[in-house]
Amino acid sequence: MNHPSGRSVNDTINHLIDQLRHENHDIRESAAIELLDVADESLDMLVEALHHDHWRVRQYITWILGQMGDRRAIPEIVSLLSDANQKVQEEAAAALDELRGTGSVEPLIQALAYTNPGVRSQAALALGHIGDLRAVPALIEALHDDDQSVRSNAAVALGLIKDKRAIDPLVNALNDEQDWVRAQAAKALGAMRASKAMDYLVPLLTGEGEWTRCNAAWALGELLDPRAIKPLMVASRSASTLMKRRCKEALAKLGHFPINTLFNE
Repeated sequence: MNHPSGRSVNDTINHLIDQLRHENHDIRESAAIELLDVADESLDMLVEALHHDHWRVRQYITWILGQMGDRRAIPEIVSLLSDANQKVQEEAAAALDELRGTGSVEPLIQALAYTNPGVRSQAALALGHIGDLRAVPALIEALHDDDQSVRSNAAVALGLIKDKRAIDPLVNALNDEQDWVRAQAAKALGAMRASKAMDYLVPLLTGEGEWTRCNAAWALGELLDPRAIKPLMVASRSASTLMKRRCKEALAKLGHFPINTLFNE
């Protein structure tokens, strides 16, 4: 079968793969999209291209395979977690997040210890989406990572997995120096309906960090503990529109605030 250009399908695919190394960003992006359109009939060629000598080609091919959703590519993509190029490593972790196969759990756990913080962060998120309990101890350890994006994604992941072993470490993460990390820890505790977190979440309503305050309000709504009504009422007087809304939504879940008045500021 020939492509409209007159090339055979294989020649067209090889041409597009070569375009992925082009200096022009638009040409690279167009080639990647075209390859994605014919990916189902060219899986073997795409997998082979993961070993291309140019890092951009490996990066784009990894993205394409992740978008395809074909888990047969997982073993080859796993090998790129150790690629010489950091951007390829990160794309590999992102592709494994898209594919969400249990066969990638152990390599992703190992990636949490890599020197590249981008791959550690993406690996944490991927493990959360896969939801395998084997990842819980490593994700708990990642709450202490030097990089705040790794810590925040570890909190997100633990909130997705909802294993009770993570409750105390997430409570400790409410004291993180970074607002976004504290916020994700609060949200995770709410998602887990961790009732013991109640006394730690309430002070956050008036603490440092807009995201922390808002997610603490959301989490208290998820806990459904009536003791949160009074502090949520006080916090709902905040000057922040978003904080007001989160408090009122939480109060509505607690049966204390009519839902139809949520947006009547």
